[in-house]
Amino acid sequence: MDGERQFEMTGPRRLARPGPQGRLLWLAFSLAAWLALALAVQPAQAFTPIPVEGGASEHRRITDAALACRWADPTACWSVGGLDRLEVALKRPDITAVTLTDAAHCDSGDLAPDGTSPGDRGPEALRACRKWIRENLDLALAAADGLVDARGAPTRDVRDCAWRVLRPRTALCDVDFHLGRALHAAQDFYSHTNWVDQPVKPEDVTIHNPQGLGGSGPIDWLAAEGDEPPPPGLMSGCFVFLPEAAFCHGRTRHADLNKDHRPDPASREPDPPRGAVGENFSRAFDAASGETARIWTRFDTRLVTTYGEVRGRAMSCILRGLPPSMCGSGLSATPASAPGAF
Repeated sequence: MDGERQFEMTGPRRLARPGPQGRLLWLAFSLAAWLALALAVQPAQAFTPIPVEGGASEHRRITDAALACRWADPTACWSVGGLDRLEVALKRPDITAVTLTDAAHCDSGDLAPDGTSPGDRGPEALRACRKWIRENLDLALAAADGLVDARGAPTRDVRDCAWRVLRPRTALCDVDFHLGRALHAAQDFYSHTNWVDQPVKPEDVTIHNPQGLGGSGPIDWLAAEGDEPPPPGLMSGCFVFLPEAAFCHGRTRHADLNKDHRPDPASREPDPPRGAVGENFSRAFDAASGETARIWTRFDTRLVTTYGEVRGRAMSCILRGLPPSMCGSGLSATPASAPGAF
């Protein structure tokens, strides 16, 4: 459980904030987890949060592709400052206590080569991931209430969202925290599952080379509001800790399925990773970007339906790093240090 935000998978309940001692313990644990993973042979959990060629992490590239301002109307996108802030929240599931939480990365939903799942492990793990995304979006929506007052004017809680372990987080930080968790898991879904993977010849399917479903773009199941099971054959890889061969013996591993890293075109590996096979990486990237855009569009709509036109539009602008007046709230005044800038 993440000490900074105690979060229960059973429901989006708000619990008491930990005291200074608990925050220090959380910081020590987080640093230890990060060092352990950073020193391992390979990153274990997600589209790499480390900057790659070009200076951006894959999570940032995916988010930019979905939300960055590339249109004539700047009110339809996120500012650079807003994306910088969101990137911090997106990376945190890889460097905090939830690094080892399956639902936070859509991990451990593996199946046997024949598509069966002992104990219904695969479908239940994937359902837990979808539940994690839903509940964090609900918590982000609830936290947004603190961004503006009854008139839609920004509150003091939108002045910044610096990472402060020993101080209470602001409303803006709370929204970022949960929105980042939801988007991180949703993006990881496409890297860690076989949804976009090109089909494998039946004779070549093994526990470490599972069948690909050949899906294109965001999957309808992840956005569905019911509790229906995942599509037949959909799976993700097992991850407990490194080395995976020891902790996931006899199971399809995270290393077998993940498309976390941009493939090296100069590589001549005899057994290339899943992301280097065909267009698997680019298909995962595009689907994750499409999912990011879909989640934000729905969340943006929920702000208005939950809080009304004026407050909802002002909240949307604040989250994207824009003055509320740009979103038609009718309020031009913003705090002097309002976040985000083009």
